[in-house]
Amino acid sequence: MGTSLAIALFLLAAPAPRDGWPLPVELLVGADAAALAPPDFKRQLVKHRERLMAGIRDAAGADSGRNDANAHRAAAARQARRMAAAIRGRTPFEDVASMAGGLIHAAAEAARLSGAADAGELTRASKRARFLGYSSAPFAEPETLASDIPLSPGAAPGAVYDAAVTVSTRLLAWVWRTAGGDASIVTKYPESRGPYPLRESP
Repeated sequence: MGTSLAIALFLLAAPAPRDGWPLPVELLVGADAAALAPPDFKRQLVKHRERLMAGIRDAAGADSGRNDANAHRAAAARQARRMAAAIRGRTPFEDVASMAGGLIHAAAEAARLSGAADAGELTRASKRARFLGYSSAPFAEPETLASDIPLSPGAAPGAVYDAAVTVSTRLLAWVWRTAGGDASIVTKYPESRGPYPLRESP
């Protein structure tokens, strides 16, 4: 499921040390989410992939580290609403891609802070990534979608990575449909038939 695209986007990013998510792994979360987006939206995110990756880097760099998981979930939902409005308002897609980077960072941080996985564990978990699928209410309010995958403190690193990708992907689908786009991809990957591996087995 989009493995080649995800790796191609990942390779565009130069690693940089930071607290929280290892930046190359957070960028890979973004690449995975872009690869799973509704096809028309995916094409735009791929076309403007450098802005998508820059958006993640900028959001990560600007993160003060003072927000908790709930604050990041709220930020992801707000960003989803802003993106849908921007697309409807014909904002250039290169700017929308940058906004998507902010959404992905917020969703990823919410998952990391909920599960409290460390950097090394998240790096290893990214190699076994899975998309959990779309819920039975894929176009619920973004605040609901951002909080739809509860993680207990100490959750397995794989669960943290999968939640980051899944919440980001679900929110991107919500954005595209709310902006008037075709998001019928949600019927292709129902949660009831998941999870869906994102990497080829060795």
